[in-house]
Amino acid sequence: MTTWKEQLAFAPLEAADRGEEVGRRLRHAIELGVLEDGSQLPSESYLASAMGVSTLTLRAALAELRGMGLVETRRGKGGGSFVKANTGDIARMQRQSLGSYSLEDLRDLREYRAFLAGCAAAASANQSHRLSMGRLDHASVEIRDCVQAADAIRADSKFHIELAASSGSVRLTRQEVALQAEVGPLIWVDPAGHNDAAAEDHARIVEAIRAGDAELARALAEEHVRRDMNLVIDERMELDGTATDSPHGSASGDDALAAIESLAAMFYETAAASMREVEQAVRASIGSGVSRDRADSDIYGAARRAVVIGVPFLYGTGFVADQSYFGESWITWCYTPAGPESPQRLYIDMDLYDFATAPWRPEDSGDDNPIHTSHAYVDASGTNENIITFSKRVIIAGDYVGALGADVRVSQLQTAFDPLLRPLPPNTCIVDQHGTVIATNTGRFVGGTIPAAGHIVRRPLPGVPWWLCTGTTDEDQTPQPLDGQRPGEQPGPLR
Repeated sequence: MTTWKEQLAFAPLEAADRGEEVGRRLRHAIELGVLEDGSQLPSESYLASAMGVSTLTLRAALAELRGMGLVETRRGKGGGSFVKANTGDIARMQRQSLGSYSLEDLRDLREYRAFLAGCAAAASANQSHRLSMGRLDHASVEIRDCVQAADAIRADSKFHIELAASSGSVRLTRQEVALQAEVGPLIWVDPAGHNDAAAEDHARIVEAIRAGDAELARALAEEHVRRDMNLVIDERMELDGTATDSPHGSASGDDALAAIESLAAMFYETAAASMREVEQAVRASIGSGVSRDRADSDIYGAARRAVVIGVPFLYGTGFVADQSYFGESWITWCYTPAGPESPQRLYIDMDLYDFATAPWRPEDSGDDNPIHTSHAYVDASGTNENIITFSKRVIIAGDYVGALGADVRVSQLQTAFDPLLRPLPPNTCIVDQHGTVIATNTGRFVGGTIPAAGHIVRRPLPGVPWWLCTGTTDEDQTPQPLDGQRPGEQPGPLR
């Protein structure tokens, strides 16, 4: 039987890039004392087997940790790899660990963790009549007396692992163990003042499970996890703020508003320019009656040129041929999954990709044929990214032949707008037509939603269906007025 610490530190890896993930897992475990200073790591063969990686991959990770000063190797009798948890190194590595995650990564982790915790809590409540609540009760309050971060991570992780185990699902429990090993150290970088709130959340979840109230248990568990992860996202935003040296209030609000308006227009114009480049190739190829292979090659060449010109604003661009014209639907698309320096073709299984119902498919708006801007969505079976797509119908000789598109990742919007949002009041957000936050200067709002309530002041941005909501509060998400504007007053132009 492995110990709880071994389960947490050496759980099998789920990530595709295991070489990088194994080093991060061990580093996190050392950073917050799951693997304590001076303790000896198991043998390389045991670690490789336990974590589901090759011995070579494991050795490379240990070499990286030695280079960071977190592990030392001793030769001779009683030798092996030992944890070297220097306090100064730990503090430095904690910040580096958090900095290695993008805001999009953390948002996804927040939602995934909330989903798992909610499912576990609901399943536990549904079988509360046969559960022994003693272990879960004890784990729920253990965190209250923790002083050190290492103690807090152990106590909090124990509770969440026990919660998963009480669901009766082995697979769900394994997923929770793996997540705790990855995310736990990030949550408890600074446990001061957080212990009591966590203990109260835990207790409410346990009480809902005991009462057999599955929906309440699910809601409480999801809310608890999201609150924890929002602290992490806020901390990550602060790292960016320190790096850019652009704190709230450091520049003119009017200048920032004008710059935001200009940047929104630049995203639109860049997408429009890329589609014009591709449209020229579409019209030249289809109009000249060349073979499909030749048309595909010419259109892809134009898409590749357009993406290179559109970086860093664009993620991809291309053309989707319509089935009604060609007899089948096909796609010619260039995107940049490995970075702007390496554009490549996007391959899609058209049997799985339903273009007819795609969120970005442009509607027939008559003769004016405007550019359509989608809401933020996850492009399932396509790029598999959280994106916004600009699109436009192509009409040749009165016939609709397909649609042009240009993708922008939501993370690109956050990165681009971030320095312009920082001078504005905290909790300022840019939202799409569904109220989804696509950029913000406050971490907890990343990936959130601002309702389109009548009392919320929303300033339109030019050319795109995006609005600037400034000073949104945590309680009612009501923006504070800008420049003396009274609540409820209609916004004027951003000048």
